[in-house]
Amino acid sequence: RYTQSGGRRPFGISTLIVGFDPDNTPRLFQTDPSGIYYQWKANSIGRNSQTVREYLEKHYTDNINEADAVKLAVKSLLEVVQTGAKNIEILVITKSGSRTPNVDEIEEVIKVIEAEKAEEAEKKAARRTTSS
Repeated sequence: RYTQSGGRRPFGISTLIVGFDPDNTPRLFQTDPSGIYYQWKANSIGRNSQTVREYLEKHYTDNINEADAVKLAVKSLLEVVQTGAKNIEILVITKSGSRTPNVDEIEEVIKVIEAEKAEEAEKKAARRTTSS
């Protein structure tokens, strides 16, 4: 039923492949169903990936530490996910291994992000008040 035959398209997947070169340089590749691969510094795949990718392109910097990378990942996902930490899953890969931050860790990052947003909103309000 799902084979490569007249007029039927085979299923395909996109993947993100992460690893380290022998000199410990991190590498991130994306593969498409067509077999084409791309190298990225930060990326996402799946539904709303374009929005997340644009956010990452705008806010990613080289030499980012692990905590800031997790924060950036959560911020980018919050652009498309409204329900908080229970719907966010992140994999952190380092030279020494990998780990998945639990919901509590992600919730803490979200609290920091929300506090920063509130602080920024207060600054904007104060600027409007002083300029009026």
